[in-house]
Amino acid sequence: MISHNFIQQHLLRRSALSDILSPLGALNAAYQSRRRQRKTGLAWHPSCKVVSIGNLTSGGSGKTPFSVYLAELLAAGGIRIAVSHRGYKGALENTPSLISDGQRILYGVRDCGDEAFLLANRLPQIPVVVGRERRAAVSLLLAEFPKLQAVVLDDAFQHLKIARDLDIVCFDAETGIGNGRMLPAGYLREPLDCLKPPTVAVIIHKGPAAATGSLEALLMERKLPVFHCYYGIEGIVGCDGTVADSDNMKGKKVILASGIANPGSFERTVTGLGVKWLHHFRYPDHYAFMDEREANRIADLCEKYQADALLCTEKDLAKLCLHPLLRDKTLAVRIGLNCPDHDKLRDLVLERLGFSSLPHPRS
Repeated sequence: MISHNFIQQHLLRRSALSDILSPLGALNAAYQSRRRQRKTGLAWHPSCKVVSIGNLTSGGSGKTPFSVYLAELLAAGGIRIAVSHRGYKGALENTPSLISDGQRILYGVRDCGDEAFLLANRLPQIPVVVGRERRAAVSLLLAEFPKLQAVVLDDAFQHLKIARDLDIVCFDAETGIGNGRMLPAGYLREPLDCLKPPTVAVIIHKGPAAATGSLEALLMERKLPVFHCYYGIEGIVGCDGTVADSDNMKGKKVILASGIANPGSFERTVTGLGVKWLHHFRYPDHYAFMDEREANRIADLCEKYQADALLCTEKDLAKLCLHPLLRDKTLAVRIGLNCPDHDKLRDLVLERLGFSSLPHPRS
């Protein structure tokens, strides 16, 4: 696991180390370009429309919140939609499984993985499937829901075994493309040259508006439509699923815990709530929170500081709530997306998916 400090010093900006590693980055770029060209020609075409949500960089770029946003947008238009997620670090990652049938959640967070479980919670009327092998997962969806019209593949830009009707690539407004180099010399997983029409680019702002002019220019040079979306706090969620107004947190003393790619962004979100946080337990992205000793350490510090709450990201909520010592104190910040060009984005997605007009409402 690459440390957050290493990312900041060598991948988001150029350094002597990134200069040394740049030849390896160039080799990686050539390999990834060849891989994309080879696999795209062999991709499977399912009977439904496919839109993939992904990113070009290594860190979190708001893919899952955007997948929630897009799935809700399409479902509201009457499209019979489902979502596929790898189920990263869940027990079912290697076993394609329906984790939500659009009526109830069928598995727990340790089975599904944190992001897939979050999707199932946030999209209670939309089927969600997990499985590293996306073709098998989508085949399972089509078998269970033969009238399915479209599937959203969350975190799937690099998964090329399934043909897609549309790629939507998300960028974090703050980190952009890092230092512009490929791994291991930079933050890019694939070269910018792989971004070609009809790909749509979405720049996601997690905090105060960042300067994104240079990033937007790079994307528009490649003739991509560019949209901006903004994080908004929708409330504070408890372990029982109850959602409260975020204003209730003002002036509270809290301990933070997160297992995400960019813990600094979570800190800024909490600070913006007017919350005084006393300590932040930072863990690697997708941290499982299975260690009872670690849970006890968190509980002990909450007691020592007489904290009003243990505040986490919604992705981490279900895992922390499994610990009896933490359950009563644990709350999560619920994030939603606001896209000012909502109608334009919706119409473009519908057009690219081949829906010239909205289908009949779901039945």
